[in-house]
Order: sequence, then C-alpha cells, then structure tokens
Amino acid sequence: MLGNSMRKYVMSENKNGYSKAVQSVYNSRIKTYAKQALQDLALLAEKLPEDQQTEIFNEKDTWQLLRAILKQSSEEMTRLHQDRELTKKKRERLLPFCYNLITLLNDSNLAHLLAPVGDRYMIKEGGHLAHLKAIYYRSLNGREDQE
Repeated sequence: MLGNSMRKYVMSENKNGYSKAVQSVYNSRIKTYAKQALQDLALLAEKLPEDQQTEIFNEKDTWQLLRAILKQSSEEMTRLHQDRELTKKKRERLLPFCYNLITLLNDSNLAHLLAPVGDRYMIKEGGHLAHLKAIYYRSLNGREDQE
C-alpha cells in the first residue's frame, strides 16, 4: 500500500524535513490508499476461499491491526489520561467501532457457527449479550471441543 518514501514519512515522529505542501499531499494520499486497502481487504474476506483466508486473516495479523486501531499501549493510555481533547476524539471514533463489532459478534447465526455448543453457555448465562458470551466462552475452551 505505502511506498518507501510514504512509509518513511508515516514513521517520522515530527515530520521535520517535509514541507507543508508535501505533508498535505502525503496525508491526502495516505487516507485514499488506506480506504482503498480496507475495501480491498473486505473484498478478499468476502470472496477468497477459506484456505486462503486462513493464511491472510490469521490471529496474529488481525490482532496487530485491531490493537493498533484501539491503541492499547501503556504509553497511549498515559497520554490519554493527560490530554482530555485527545481522549474525546478517540472516544468519538472508537465507540461506534466497538458498538458495531460487539453487535456483529452478538449475532445468533455467527454464535451458532463458532460456538455450536453455545446453547449450554447461553442457557447458563443468558442476558442481552448471550451470543457474544457463547463465542467468548467457546474461545476460552480452545479448539479441542470441535463439533
């Protein structure tokens, strides 16, 4: 997605050595390229066979992406505690993302696919997020309980 020069720009902390015009061009391109990359990833997730998806959308790589989006490092948390405006912006961006993710994971069809033994969890736990709980509890059990 990013060429070497744009990757170097993104990695630079203070953007010294880049004129305002170059920064503006790079920032615009980064948004365009990133949005296109996300659309392309969604297309791959929809159309590729499962064996190819397993190689691309694995736990390690998707975890890195989600963790980066949520920015759960201790340094980031310290910065958020010190900067109320940044905290507000992050909250406004992440709350809808998290809501949509939870809603997606709480889908009954997905729960029955991922946690076919989920009925015993849902009966035990029940409640508003029963399907999400079933997926969560099944993930704790690991892969040994395949049905």
